Amino acid sequence: MKNIDDGVIKYDQSNFTLTNSLELSEYIEIENHRSVLYQIKLIGCYEQNNIGYGNISCKKNYLHLLKTPKPQFLISGTQTGHLSELGGKHYTRVINYDIDHFKIYTNGPIKASSESLTHAAIYEAKNNIEVVIHIHSLKIWEGMINDHAPSTASSIPYGTKEMATAVKKLIHNSSKNYFAMQGHTEGVIIFGNSFKQAMNDTIYLYQKYVDSNFAI
Repeated sequence: MKNIDDGVIKYDQSNFTLTNSLELSEYIEIENHRSVLYQIKLIGCYEQNNIGYGNISCKKNYLHLLKTPKPQFLISGTQTGHLSELGGKHYTRVINYDIDHFKIYTNGPIKASSESLTHAAIYEAKNNIEVVIHIHSLKIWEGMINDHAPSTASSIPYGTKEMATAVKKLIHNSSKNYFAMQGHTEGVIIFGNSFKQAMNDTIYLYQKYVDSNFAI
């Protein structure tokens, strides 16, 4: 059974600055890759309860909005998984965050994905990480766990401070660019130093556990 709280924002979202839609130039690259993930249902929606799943982000420089030593990034908005295409009103900027106090500071036309603090923890774990993809696939998730691939503990739920802390530790101790979240059924995260690397690893997992004949 899938977690019934998929998509629920658990972090402090009070520091949200509402803006107009983003310009195409800001999100076109991330959208081009997100559309591929949607087509193969790694990002999408559970139709029986109308809950979206999956998200994608990429590191950006938003120091003109807020000066901070922490990574800043663009991420798909909360509950957008059901949409086949995202526009400027569906992406938002994470300009700062505080994992210890479970806060996130966002600037954009929509609130950020419920997994935003996990993305932040990944960017913070290694400076060369530029892209983070959170997919859902029962076959990939079960396959990775059965193969003893890197994973977070089953006792750690998604979108929590505990998850963010565990993710940082896991990345430091693993040579892989992906991991399963045992406490978040179907949830898998892939990251890389570029869209190409992150997407290649995602397709590798898809081919290994879902469809060996798949090609972009």
